[in-house]
Amino acid sequence: MAETLRDACNPPGVKKWHWYNIQSDLVQQGGLENKDVMIDPLSVSEGSCGGRYKGEPFTITWVKDMFLLLSSKQHNPELVDAFAKVVEYNPFASYREPSSGLVTVEWDKIDPNGRYKELQKEGKLELTLLQK
Repeated sequence: MAETLRDACNPPGVKKWHWYNIQSDLVQQGGLENKDVMIDPLSVSEGSCGGRYKGEPFTITWVKDMFLLLSSKQHNPELVDAFAKVVEYNPFASYREPSSGLVTVEWDKIDPNGRYKELQKEGKLELTLLQK
């Protein structure tokens, strides 16, 4: 991912992961088929976007070298693995959101153990600690 970050227009000096780079990174680095993954360019904001993998919608939220959250209707191991390859670290937990029922997989490069404890306190459903 680091090699595909580009300068943002505003503020100066900030790097941005553009939608077309997210999509190509998932294919070239993550090993997904180009026909299977699509990032919606209209969904992109500063640190999040939406897309589809094999027709199923997903959203991601991230801060480079800190965390990434991947949410979708169902857990998709191929998509999780592709994001892990792209960001170059593994997710630490998965859970189901009580309000929406979405499955979320979390990566945390700073303090995964502390974040896991927070998720426990928040009462996330089906909270699972993933092997590193």
